[in-house]
Amino acid sequence: MLQSIRDRAQGWLAWVIFILIAIPFALWGVHEYATPKQTFAVAEVNGVEIQGRDFDNEVQMQQRQLRAMLKQPGMDLSFMDAQIRQNTLDRMVEHEVLLQTAYNQGLRISDGSLLAHLHNLPYFQDQGKFSQVAYEQVLRSQGFQPAMFEGRMRRELLVQQLEQGIGRSAFLTSYDQQQRDKLNEQQRLVTYVVIPTQRFENTVTVTDAEIEAHYQAHSQEYMTPEKVSVQYIEFSNENVPPKEELSEAVLKQRYEERKASYTTPPQWHARHILVKTEANATPEQLTEAENKAKDLIAKHQAGQSIEALAKQYSDDPGSKSNGGDLNWFGEGAMVKPFEEAVAALKDGEVSNTPVKSQFGFHIIERIESKPATERSFDEVKTELKIALQKEQAETEFYTQQEQFANLAFENPNSLEVLAKTMNLQIKESSLFDRSGIAKDPIFSKPEVTKAAFGDNVLKDNYNSEVVELEPMHVMVLRIKDHELPKAKPLEEVKAEITAKLKTEKMQAEAQKLADSLMTQLKQPNIDPDTLAKDNQLSWSNSQWVKKSVSTFPYPFVVQEAFKLGTPEKDRALYQTVKLSNGDYALFALLDVKEGTATETKEAQKTESVRMAIGNSDFQQFTNALKSTAKIKVHSDKLKSAQ
Repeated sequence: MLQSIRDRAQGWLAWVIFILIAIPFALWGVHEYATPKQTFAVAEVNGVEIQGRDFDNEVQMQQRQLRAMLKQPGMDLSFMDAQIRQNTLDRMVEHEVLLQTAYNQGLRISDGSLLAHLHNLPYFQDQGKFSQVAYEQVLRSQGFQPAMFEGRMRRELLVQQLEQGIGRSAFLTSYDQQQRDKLNEQQRLVTYVVIPTQRFENTVTVTDAEIEAHYQAHSQEYMTPEKVSVQYIEFSNENVPPKEELSEAVLKQRYEERKASYTTPPQWHARHILVKTEANATPEQLTEAENKAKDLIAKHQAGQSIEALAKQYSDDPGSKSNGGDLNWFGEGAMVKPFEEAVAALKDGEVSNTPVKSQFGFHIIERIESKPATERSFDEVKTELKIALQKEQAETEFYTQQEQFANLAFENPNSLEVLAKTMNLQIKESSLFDRSGIAKDPIFSKPEVTKAAFGDNVLKDNYNSEVVELEPMHVMVLRIKDHELPKAKPLEEVKAEITAKLKTEKMQAEAQKLADSLMTQLKQPNIDPDTLAKDNQLSWSNSQWVKKSVSTFPYPFVVQEAFKLGTPEKDRALYQTVKLSNGDYALFALLDVKEGTATETKEAQKTESVRMAIGNSDFQQFTNALKSTAKIKVHSDKLKSAQ
């Protein structure tokens, strides 16, 4: 089956498909196979290299995901580029360590397991079942090579197998669960005062000298963005001329090849009575069960209905209450002996001998059926013609796209040869920074701005690699104008600096007051209410809170309260905390009430905690593997992998 898939599909699958099916590592884009590129390693794990192009594609995927999460598709992430690249490398190294460990431990993913996983992916299904046609179309439309797709799928499933093997081995005793429950149910009595920064708005000032000093010390924060404009050429399926009309013979040949996809298998509606047997049943027990089944057949032949007998005697808990009714099912839904017996019966007929399966002995009644149907050539001719024309257009596009990429690469100092050879137009953009041009169909795309600001375009003055804008729509660009960052005039940013410095001073004053109050409260004979009143503040009503509380107005206060010990009687513990809005709070921990284990949803709680322990065990296992692995990082190559 796998070989058949390989023989009949071509190309690469875009990174979007992999996000949807939960594979964490992005693949090469369409341009990678079309554009020759020097390879180098960014890291080695036990002698196995992590290639720069793999690393760079994973970085791009992480950037896309971050922009999507922040709902800012054009966001400039250059300020955190180093962090993204380091996190990506760490994850790829970890993945390689786990993959090698899985292989060394003898773990493997069989062809059958891989096929089962592929068949369950909705992207390759038609009407809820795996479709060879859908598989071919999806892969062909994305230009993906099946061998690489299946190889990556197999490696990801292998790492998942290792993770599940360790994670599912975790266990949790009843005592451990009770102790966790007590901690989770523990309550703490808290009261607080909030010291708003706005309280000091009229008491702090910012001088021109402070503004000037800040401007000089942080000049890099007040620069205009780097900008470029580019020349570019687009190539899409609209540039590919239509193929000749498909002949009747070609359409009929393809119909025969795909006839299975135009066939609806038979379905049956049946009911049954199960006389259950255990897997380790003795010959005597099997004989006893078979005789019981024969007795039930005799009862039916004497006039009792299968429905009534099933309600009284069936050992199948799923259908017993419904008189053994199994509803409609098709091929592969039941075990083979059961399916073969149903297929051999006529509508309304009951098996006259017990049917043996691994579950026991069945008495089967076929209520009704739907025969297999096959759509004729004439019925699907138009549909087939459209699909083949689309396939031909896609094949021709990817063939010409390879020429497009090669011409851009072989003539790196100009777009003229590419434009003349393929009769395409050279276009020009306006100036844009790393966030692109908002709402522009091309220059709002992060992959385009990344290419425009890449070293090979910006520093080497070469053509970019092929950038995929969408399926069957690509482009190549080169630098036209380059505008370097420059300092903004002080007058332009003076108001911004003033507001920033004033906020910092206000926060400093709020913190100073909070610390002062806490110091005073730790002294003997200080009344908290009087102290608060003297400073125009008031304590909140005391409130019992749990660690997982979600309704408390200041979560940071709860977090810090559970870090403190247990207060002595009538001697509160005090702490200050900076709130998320920049204000400061001083809170008092007044008392602690120990929690008690609860019985509600015990099984779900235990499983949830067990899974958390399993995840922790797996992470510790991974860290131990990394500590003993021979990992070599080529730091000098990390930035060049772009």
